[in-house]
Amino acid sequence: MNPLVSVIVPTYNGEAFLRETLESVFAQTYAPFEVVVCDDGSTDGTLAILAEYAGRLRLVQQKNQGVAAARNRASLEAGGELLAFLDHDDLWEPHMLSSLVPMLVAHPEWSLVYADAWIIDSKSILRGRRGTFLHYAQGDVLEPLLHGNFIPVETTLMRARLFRELCGCDVSLRYMEDYELCLRAARATPVGFHPEPLARYRIHERNLSHDIEPMLVEWLRLIETMERRVGTLTPAQSALVEHERRRLCVDLAWRALRHRDLAAADAWMRRAGRHGPATRTLRVRALRMTLGILPVPVGDALLRLLPRRKLYGVQIEATGGTAARG
Repeated sequence: MNPLVSVIVPTYNGEAFLRETLESVFAQTYAPFEVVVCDDGSTDGTLAILAEYAGRLRLVQQKNQGVAAARNRASLEAGGELLAFLDHDDLWEPHMLSSLVPMLVAHPEWSLVYADAWIIDSKSILRGRRGTFLHYAQGDVLEPLLHGNFIPVETTLMRARLFRELCGCDVSLRYMEDYELCLRAARATPVGFHPEPLARYRIHERNLSHDIEPMLVEWLRLIETMERRVGTLTPAQSALVEHERRRLCVDLAWRALRHRDLAAADAWMRRAGRHGPATRTLRVRALRMTLGILPVPVGDALLRLLPRRKLYGVQIEATGGTAARG
Protein backbone atom coordinates (compact mmCIF):
# COMPACT_ATOMS: atom_id res chain seq x y z
CA MET A 1 0.00 0.00 0.00
CA ASN A 2 1.40 3.40 -0.98
CA PRO A 3 1.98 6.01 1.76
CA LEU A 4 -0.16 9.15 1.69
CA VAL A 5 2.81 11.45 0.97
CA SER A 6 5.49 11.30 -1.71
CA VAL A 7 8.50 13.59 -1.31
CA ILE A 8 9.80 14.78 -4.71
CA VAL A 9 13.49 15.70 -4.92
CA PRO A 10 14.96 16.75 -8.30
CA THR A 11 18.76 16.91 -8.32
CA TYR A 12 21.54 17.85 -10.69
CA ASN A 13 25.17 17.99 -9.55
CA GLY A 14 23.95 18.34 -6.00
CA GLU A 15 26.80 16.75 -4.05
CA ALA A 16 27.52 19.91 -2.03
CA PHE A 17 24.14 19.94 -0.27
CA LEU A 18 22.22 16.76 -1.14
CA ARG A 19 23.15 14.72 1.91
CA GLU A 20 22.03 17.49 4.29
CA THR A 21 18.79 17.86 2.32
CA LEU A 22 17.98 14.16 2.51
CA GLU A 23 18.80 14.01 6.21
CA SER A 24 16.27 16.79 6.80
CA VAL A 25 13.66 14.68 4.99
CA PHE A 26 14.38 11.52 6.95
CA ALA A 27 14.27 13.53 10.20
CA GLN A 28 10.56 14.27 9.72
CA THR A 29 8.28 13.65 12.68
CA TYR A 30 5.57 12.57 10.25
CA ALA A 31 5.50 8.99 8.93
CA PRO A 32 5.18 7.09 6.71
CA PHE A 33 6.18 8.72 3.44
CA GLU A 34 8.15 7.80 0.35
CA VAL A 35 11.03 9.71 -1.20
CA VAL A 36 11.41 9.82 -4.99
CA VAL A 37 14.61 11.39 -6.33
CA CYS A 38 15.13 12.17 -10.00
CA ASP A 39 18.77 12.61 -10.95
CA ASP A 40 18.87 14.92 -13.95
CA GLY A 41 22.12 13.67 -15.48
CA SER A 42 24.56 14.57 -12.70
CA THR A 43 28.29 14.44 -13.49
CA ASP A 44 29.64 14.93 -9.95
CA GLY A 45 29.36 12.73 -6.86
CA THR A 46 25.57 12.95 -6.59
CA LEU A 47 24.93 9.31 -7.50
CA ALA A 48 27.47 8.08 -4.94
CA ILE A 49 25.63 10.02 -2.24
CA LEU A 50 22.28 8.63 -3.38
CA ALA A 51 23.73 5.10 -3.23
CA GLU A 52 24.21 5.62 0.52
CA TYR A 53 20.41 5.85 0.84
CA ALA A 54 19.61 2.70 -1.15
CA GLY A 55 16.46 1.14 0.25
CA ARG A 56 15.32 4.42 1.78
CA LEU A 57 14.42 6.23 -1.44
CA ARG A 58 13.42 5.49 -5.01
CA LEU A 59 15.85 6.76 -7.63
CA VAL A 60 14.99 7.52 -11.24
CA GLN A 61 17.54 8.86 -13.71
CA GLN A 62 17.36 10.82 -16.94
CA LYS A 63 19.59 12.83 -19.24
CA ASN A 64 19.88 16.48 -18.24
CA GLN A 65 16.61 18.21 -19.10
CA GLY A 66 16.19 20.78 -16.34
CA VAL A 67 14.46 20.95 -12.99
CA ALA A 68 10.91 21.03 -14.43
CA ALA A 69 11.41 17.75 -16.28
CA ALA A 70 13.10 16.17 -13.26
CA ARG A 71 10.25 17.21 -10.97
CA ASN A 72 7.72 15.86 -13.44
CA ARG A 73 9.54 12.54 -13.84
CA ALA A 74 9.79 11.98 -10.09
CA SER A 75 6.12 12.88 -9.66
CA LEU A 76 5.14 10.33 -12.33
CA GLU A 77 6.87 7.64 -10.27
CA ALA A 78 5.23 8.75 -7.02
CA GLY A 79 2.49 6.67 -5.45
CA GLY A 80 1.28 9.09 -2.78
CA GLU A 81 -1.91 11.14 -2.89
CA LEU A 82 0.03 14.20 -1.74
CA LEU A 83 3.24 15.54 -3.29
CA ALA A 84 5.78 17.53 -1.28
CA PHE A 85 8.56 19.25 -3.22
CA LEU A 86 12.12 19.86 -2.05
CA ASP A 87 15.07 20.95 -4.19
CA HIS A 88 18.41 19.33 -3.48
CA ASP A 89 19.96 22.36 -1.75
CA ASP A 90 17.08 23.25 0.59
CA LEU A 91 16.10 21.81 3.96
CA TRP A 92 12.96 20.99 5.90
CA GLU A 93 12.21 21.64 9.52
CA PRO A 94 11.42 18.34 11.29
CA HIS A 95 7.72 19.22 11.57
CA MET A 96 7.24 20.30 7.94
CA LEU A 97 5.04 17.35 6.93
CA SER A 98 3.33 16.95 10.29
CA SER A 99 2.23 20.60 10.03
CA LEU A 100 1.00 20.66 6.43
CA VAL A 101 -0.45 17.19 5.85
CA PRO A 102 -3.26 17.65 8.44
CA MET A 103 -4.21 20.93 6.74
CA LEU A 104 -4.95 19.20 3.43
CA VAL A 105 -6.65 16.31 5.17
CA ALA A 106 -8.90 18.68 7.10
CA HIS A 107 -9.70 20.86 4.07
CA PRO A 108 -10.81 18.79 1.09
CA GLU A 109 -11.64 22.01 -0.76
CA TRP A 110 -7.90 22.85 -0.84
CA SER A 111 -5.51 21.11 -3.23
CA LEU A 112 -2.42 23.08 -2.26
CA VAL A 113 -0.98 24.39 1.00
CA TYR A 114 2.29 26.14 1.71
CA ALA A 115 4.21 27.86 4.50
CA ASP A 116 6.82 30.48 5.21
CA ALA A 117 10.50 29.49 5.07
CA TRP A 118 13.82 30.55 6.58
CA ILE A 119 16.71 31.78 4.43
CA ILE A 120 20.15 30.20 4.88
CA ASP A 121 23.48 30.61 3.11
CA SER A 122 25.91 28.07 1.68
CA LYS A 123 27.15 27.24 5.19
CA SER A 124 23.59 26.72 6.49
CA ILE A 125 23.79 29.91 8.56
CA LEU A 126 20.40 31.51 9.14
CA ARG A 127 20.14 34.80 7.23
CA GLY A 128 16.49 35.78 7.62
CA ARG A 129 13.01 34.80 6.71
CA ARG A 130 11.27 34.68 3.33
CA GLY A 131 8.19 36.35 4.79
CA THR A 132 10.20 39.54 5.31
CA PHE A 133 10.31 39.94 1.53
CA LEU A 134 7.09 38.24 0.38
CA HIS A 135 3.41 39.09 0.83
CA TYR A 136 1.61 35.83 1.57
CA ALA A 137 -2.04 35.13 0.85
CA GLN A 138 -4.49 32.25 1.07
CA GLY A 139 -7.84 31.31 -0.41
CA ASP A 140 -8.23 32.66 -3.95
CA VAL A 141 -4.64 33.73 -4.59
CA LEU A 142 -4.59 34.12 -8.37
CA GLU A 143 -4.71 37.92 -8.35
CA PRO A 144 -2.02 38.32 -5.65
CA LEU A 145 0.16 35.87 -7.58
CA LEU A 146 0.03 38.09 -10.64
CA HIS A 147 2.39 40.44 -8.74
CA GLY A 148 4.98 37.62 -8.49
CA ASN A 149 5.44 34.28 -6.81
CA PHE A 150 5.15 34.10 -3.04
CA ILE A 151 4.68 30.33 -2.70
CA PRO A 152 8.03 28.74 -1.74
CA VAL A 153 8.43 25.50 -3.63
CA GLU A 154 10.23 23.99 -0.62
CA THR A 155 7.09 24.34 1.52
CA THR A 156 4.54 23.35 -1.12
CA LEU A 157 2.28 20.35 -0.51
CA MET A 158 -0.06 19.56 -3.40
CA ARG A 159 -2.58 16.88 -4.17
CA ALA A 160 -1.09 14.56 -6.78
CA ARG A 161 -4.39 14.57 -8.61
CA LEU A 162 -4.13 18.31 -9.24
CA PHE A 163 -0.48 18.10 -10.29
CA ARG A 164 -1.38 15.51 -12.90
CA GLU A 165 -4.50 17.34 -14.06
CA LEU A 166 -2.27 20.36 -14.68
CA CYS A 167 0.25 18.14 -16.53
CA GLY A 168 2.96 19.11 -14.08
CA CYS A 169 5.59 21.79 -14.63
CA ASP A 170 6.15 23.46 -17.99
CA VAL A 171 9.44 21.97 -19.22
CA SER A 172 10.02 24.92 -21.57
CA LEU A 173 10.68 27.10 -18.50
CA ARG A 174 14.07 27.10 -16.81
CA TYR A 175 13.60 29.66 -14.03
CA MET A 176 9.87 30.21 -13.47
CA GLU A 177 8.47 26.68 -13.67
CA ASP A 178 7.31 26.66 -10.04
CA TYR A 179 5.68 30.09 -10.38
CA GLU A 180 3.88 29.10 -13.56
CA LEU A 181 2.60 25.90 -11.92
CA CYS A 182 1.33 27.90 -8.94
CA LEU A 183 -0.52 30.29 -11.24
CA ARG A 184 -2.37 27.44 -12.93
CA ALA A 185 -3.02 25.76 -9.59
CA ALA A 186 -4.44 29.01 -8.17
CA ARG A 187 -6.97 29.10 -10.98
CA ALA A 188 -8.06 25.56 -10.07
CA THR A 189 -8.14 25.54 -6.25
CA PRO A 190 -8.25 27.62 -3.08
CA VAL A 191 -4.87 27.63 -1.33
CA GLY A 192 -4.06 27.20 2.35
CA PHE A 193 -1.21 28.91 4.23
CA HIS A 194 0.74 28.03 7.39
CA PRO A 195 2.51 31.12 8.83
CA GLU A 196 5.37 29.28 10.56
CA PRO A 197 8.66 28.79 8.64
CA LEU A 198 8.74 25.07 7.85
CA ALA A 199 11.76 24.91 5.53
CA ARG A 200 15.13 26.53 4.86
CA TYR A 201 15.75 28.05 1.43
CA ARG A 202 19.44 28.17 0.61
CA ILE A 203 21.07 31.16 -1.09
CA HIS A 204 24.41 30.32 -2.71
CA GLU A 205 26.51 31.21 -5.72
CA ARG A 206 24.94 28.56 -7.97
CA ASN A 207 21.27 29.41 -7.48
CA LEU A 208 19.45 29.72 -10.77
CA SER A 209 17.84 32.81 -9.24
CA HIS A 210 21.14 34.67 -9.67
CA ASP A 211 20.87 34.48 -13.47
CA ILE A 212 18.83 37.64 -13.24
CA GLU A 213 18.57 38.79 -16.87
CA PRO A 214 17.49 35.41 -18.33
CA MET A 215 15.09 34.98 -15.41
CA LEU A 216 13.50 38.38 -16.04
CA VAL A 217 13.18 37.63 -19.76
CA GLU A 218 11.45 34.33 -18.97
CA TRP A 219 9.19 36.05 -16.45
CA LEU A 220 8.25 38.57 -19.13
CA ARG A 221 7.46 35.74 -21.56
CA LEU A 222 5.26 34.14 -18.90
CA ILE A 223 3.45 37.44 -18.28
CA GLU A 224 2.86 37.96 -21.99
CA THR A 225 1.29 34.50 -22.31
CA MET A 226 -0.70 34.67 -19.07
CA GLU A 227 -4.21 34.22 -20.48
CA ARG A 228 -3.12 31.24 -22.56
CA ARG A 229 -1.77 29.64 -19.40
CA VAL A 230 -4.43 30.43 -16.80
CA GLY A 231 -7.52 31.37 -18.81
CA THR A 232 -9.51 34.57 -19.25
CA LEU A 233 -8.63 37.36 -16.84
CA THR A 234 -10.88 40.07 -15.45
CA PRO A 235 -10.21 43.65 -16.57
CA ALA A 236 -8.55 44.37 -13.22
CA GLN A 237 -6.34 41.30 -13.55
CA SER A 238 -5.43 42.21 -17.13
CA ALA A 239 -4.44 45.70 -15.97
CA LEU A 240 -2.27 44.19 -13.28
CA VAL A 241 -0.58 41.88 -15.79
CA GLU A 242 0.10 44.86 -18.08
CA HIS A 243 1.61 46.79 -15.18
CA GLU A 244 3.91 43.85 -14.41
CA ARG A 245 4.86 43.59 -18.09
CA ARG A 246 5.95 47.23 -18.16
CA ARG A 247 7.79 46.89 -14.86
CA LEU A 248 9.78 43.93 -16.15
CA CYS A 249 10.72 45.80 -19.33
CA VAL A 250 11.96 48.76 -17.30
CA ASP A 251 13.90 46.45 -14.98
CA LEU A 252 15.53 44.82 -18.01
CA ALA A 253 16.45 48.28 -19.31
CA TRP A 254 18.14 49.01 -15.99
CA ARG A 255 20.08 45.75 -16.18
CA ALA A 256 21.15 46.56 -19.74
CA LEU A 257 22.48 49.94 -18.62
CA ARG A 258 24.48 48.29 -15.87
CA HIS A 259 26.19 46.32 -18.63
CA ARG A 260 26.59 49.57 -20.63
CA ASP A 261 24.34 48.24 -23.39
CA LEU A 262 22.61 51.51 -24.23
CA ALA A 263 20.93 50.19 -27.37
CA ALA A 264 19.36 47.26 -25.48
CA ALA A 265 18.22 49.63 -22.73
CA ASP A 266 16.54 51.88 -25.29
CA ALA A 267 14.81 48.87 -26.87
CA TRP A 268 13.49 47.67 -23.51
CA MET A 269 12.18 51.15 -22.70
CA ARG A 270 10.36 51.31 -26.04
CA ARG A 271 8.84 47.93 -25.24
CA ALA A 272 7.76 49.19 -21.82
CA GLY A 273 5.77 51.99 -23.45
CA ARG A 274 4.95 55.43 -22.15
CA HIS A 275 3.31 54.36 -18.90
CA GLY A 276 6.00 52.30 -17.16
CA PRO A 277 6.32 52.52 -13.35
CA ALA A 278 7.23 56.16 -12.68
CA THR A 279 10.05 55.79 -10.16
CA ARG A 280 11.80 53.00 -12.05
CA THR A 281 11.37 54.82 -15.36
CA LEU A 282 12.91 58.03 -14.00
CA ARG A 283 15.83 56.08 -12.59
CA VAL A 284 16.49 54.40 -15.93
CA ARG A 285 16.23 57.65 -17.88
CA ALA A 286 18.56 59.42 -15.47
CA LEU A 287 21.21 56.71 -15.73
CA ARG A 288 20.80 56.52 -19.51
CA MET A 289 21.31 60.27 -19.87
CA THR A 290 24.29 60.25 -17.52
CA LEU A 291 26.03 57.41 -19.33
CA GLY A 292 25.40 59.12 -22.65
CA ILE A 293 27.19 62.28 -21.45
CA LEU A 294 30.07 61.01 -19.31
CA PRO A 295 33.36 59.77 -20.75
CA VAL A 296 33.47 55.97 -20.76
CA PRO A 297 35.98 55.60 -17.87
CA VAL A 298 33.93 57.91 -15.65
CA GLY A 299 30.71 56.12 -16.59
CA ASP A 300 32.28 52.75 -15.79
CA ALA A 301 33.37 54.08 -12.40
CA LEU A 302 29.81 55.22 -11.74
CA LEU A 303 28.42 51.80 -12.66
CA ARG A 304 30.82 50.15 -10.22
CA LEU A 305 29.46 52.35 -7.44
CA LEU A 306 25.87 51.21 -7.95
CA PRO A 307 24.61 48.76 -5.30
CA ARG A 308 24.88 45.08 -6.18
CA ARG A 309 21.73 43.01 -6.39
CA LYS A 310 20.74 41.00 -3.34
CA LEU A 311 18.57 37.88 -3.23
CA TYR A 312 16.42 37.89 -0.10
CA GLY A 313 18.93 40.26 1.46
CA VAL A 314 21.96 38.07 0.72
CA GLN A 315 24.49 39.63 -1.67
CA ILE A 316 26.00 36.97 -3.92
CA GLU A 317 27.04 37.60 -7.48
CA ALA A 318 26.20 35.12 -10.23
CA THR A 319 29.19 33.07 -11.31
CA GLY A 320 27.95 32.15 -14.78
CA GLY A 321 28.64 28.49 -14.06
CA THR A 322 26.33 25.49 -14.19
CA ALA A 323 23.38 26.13 -11.91
CA ALA A 324 22.72 23.70 -9.12
CA ARG A 325 18.99 23.40 -9.67
CA GLY A 326 19.16 21.76 -13.04
